[in-house]
Amino acid sequence: MFRSFFAPLNRRIIFSITAMSAIAICTVILVSATSIMLTKNSRSARRLEDCTRSLAFSLPQPFAVETAVPIIRKLSNANPWPWPFADYLALVTPEGIILESSGDDLDFDLKEVLATRKVQNSSVLVVAQPVVDNGKIHAYILLGSHSKVLGKGLTMYLLLSAIAGATGILVSFLIAQKLYKRMLQPLYDLTAAAKEIGESKDYTLRVPYTGKDELGDLVTQFNSMLDQIEKRDRLLTSHKRMLEHAVKLRTAELAKKNAQLVLEVAEREEAEMIRCEVERINQHDLKSLLNLVIGYPELLLSKGSLTEHQEKYIKKIEMAGYRILDMINNNLDIFKMERGIYKLRATSVDLVQLLFEIQDDITSMLTRQNVMLRITFNNHPVSTTNNFLVAGEYRLLQTLFSNLVVNAVEASNSDDIVTVALQTEDHSVTIHNSTLVPEEIQDKFFNKYVTHGKEEGTGLGTYSAKLIANAHKADIYMTSTKTRGTLLTVEFAEQLSPAECANLEPAVEQMFG
Repeated sequence: MFRSFFAPLNRRIIFSITAMSAIAICTVILVSATSIMLTKNSRSARRLEDCTRSLAFSLPQPFAVETAVPIIRKLSNANPWPWPFADYLALVTPEGIILESSGDDLDFDLKEVLATRKVQNSSVLVVAQPVVDNGKIHAYILLGSHSKVLGKGLTMYLLLSAIAGATGILVSFLIAQKLYKRMLQPLYDLTAAAKEIGESKDYTLRVPYTGKDELGDLVTQFNSMLDQIEKRDRLLTSHKRMLEHAVKLRTAELAKKNAQLVLEVAEREEAEMIRCEVERINQHDLKSLLNLVIGYPELLLSKGSLTEHQEKYIKKIEMAGYRILDMINNNLDIFKMERGIYKLRATSVDLVQLLFEIQDDITSMLTRQNVMLRITFNNHPVSTTNNFLVAGEYRLLQTLFSNLVVNAVEASNSDDIVTVALQTEDHSVTIHNSTLVPEEIQDKFFNKYVTHGKEEGTGLGTYSAKLIANAHKADIYMTSTKTRGTLLTVEFAEQLSPAECANLEPAVEQMFG
């Protein structure tokens, strides 16, 4: 509020000059008054000291109280007093007994006066002078006066100073008021012109001032700036028209390209739909042919009269046929999971047995990579008596963990150990290897087509694992650091109890039934 009251420049200049003059005058008066007051006290004390000293030396020698008291009494009764500046006179023994005193009663400590020879405060000034005879103090003469802050002379000085100061401030105010009109009028014209240009955007206006002073230079530079702005405004207007025309042409071109892109997208969507349909047809045809691959081994086995080696080979053919069938079914299921239309056919699945089968399937890979696969159950080596039952589809869970284990083995170095840990407490399965997932793919590890360092990698293994885990309402996540390696965790909502397992179809029946 205070700043807004002095917002116009003229008010601030007048106020500043007047305030500086007032501060200077008040400072001079204050310094002078302080000097007078300080010298006044010192002069008063010196006069009292001189008087007491002369009075002590004027007493008859040798000193006798009988002769000294009448002299002090005579001086006290004198009219007028020989010391117009003194208000109190006393003769006091060294023990503090007042022999004779006259004048006003002053408020002071007698013992302090005799000890320090002078007491001065805001109300009184008292000095003491010893009367010495043959090197011995026989008495003290005390003189005192009221210590007034302002005397008549100082009061008059302050009154005259106040009048002179007020006159000086008034003169400063009038001078400042005259100066700003002569000095700041061009500045006001410049401000008015800038305000009008800002409102009207008319850069042809100019400020008519041609002085040779600093304000004249400022106005000249302001007018020159307006010339540059006017030229730039004309160029911007011309360039704006050119840009508007270019934008129109570019917009028409983009509209044409957008129409082409829409057509291409529609064609690609149609081609993708045709491709998917063809793949589904092919998969259906493959499943039909696989009936022969699976059916004939069953027929041969039912006939009997086969050697042990022949039965072994025929069973391998049968299992291979089932594996191919599972791969085809997995592709169809992944397609449905991507579109959120897959319905899980839950059965009782023992993950311990499932992991044993995966270990048997990748035995040759482990030997080739020189990597050891270790399976633990609650931080102890797993055994065939352990059970980790979950609700899910055996085929999909086998695909999930097979992809994760194979990836961990392929990423490991020679002589490394890949650990698969089952924890019943938090219903989780973790897969750990000692190598680091490249930093550039860590944030998109489970995305589709993300792979690194594999010449034949498709980037679908972890993607399908993520979809299968989500279909089983399980959480899957990965952490990878240089010091601890890579840890993949699949955390199920809960395990199945024996009673719940009894209500579900066994996984083997679902797989081969």
